[in-house]
Formats: sequence, C-alpha cells, structure tokens
Amino acid sequence: PPIVVYGSDALKKRIVADCVTGAKSCCLAVTEPSGGSDVGSIKTTAVREGDYYIVNGAKKWITGGMKADFFTVLCRTGNEGSGHKGASMLVLEKGMPGINTRRMKTQGWWASNTTYIEFDNVRVP
Repeated sequence: PPIVVYGSDALKKRIVADCVTGAKSCCLAVTEPSGGSDVGSIKTTAVREGDYYIVNGAKKWITGGMKADFFTVLCRTGNEGSGHKGASMLVLEKGMPGINTRRMKTQGWWASNTTYIEFDNVRVP
C-alpha cells in the first residue's frame, strides 16, 4: 500500500496499525469518471496553499470507499500534461469537510461497496 511504502513515519504510525488489524480501513482512489485508471491524465487536483493542499475532483469505481476511514487519493500536483511525473498520492480522512461519497449500484458484487467520491475544496495538511 502507498502509505506503507511512501508515507512519513508519523503517517504510518497514525494509520497503518489500525488498518492492518482491521480496526480501520483504507481505500485506493485512482480511477476517475473521465479517464478510468489512466494515471497520466488524471483530473483530480491538489493545489498547495500554505500548509495545506486543496483537493478538487472525483473518483469512480472505488472498492471499499463507503466503509473506508482513509482515502489514498491520486492527485495532479504538477502541470497538466506532465503525465505521471506530475502526480502525487495524498491521504484524506473520512469526515474531512468537502468529501462526499455515494454508493454505486453494481451488478453482482455488492459486498465491495463500490463508491463514487467527490472532493470539493478539501483541505489536507
């Protein structure tokens, strides 16, 4: 998982143990409504503003998103057209203002809690 591989020690300490034991859960939010999993053309943005990133965009077909406590979100932090080199992963926490989730109706695999997630000016430290 990206948090284990790339996260700061403080982030790992706060999140990993609870997710490994099942006390909390985390989902990976990469796929978008307009481009699927083409990470080079993601539209969700994270713009630096002081000590925060401001995240805007949407993710679709996210497995486990309805029950997740944390969202590991692929965002565009570089210039548009910079492909995968302008992308970053940020951890957003359930309950942050501006995160809206809704369950997607799927055929067959109902236990996956497939989710559509919208980010509207979410402030991420």
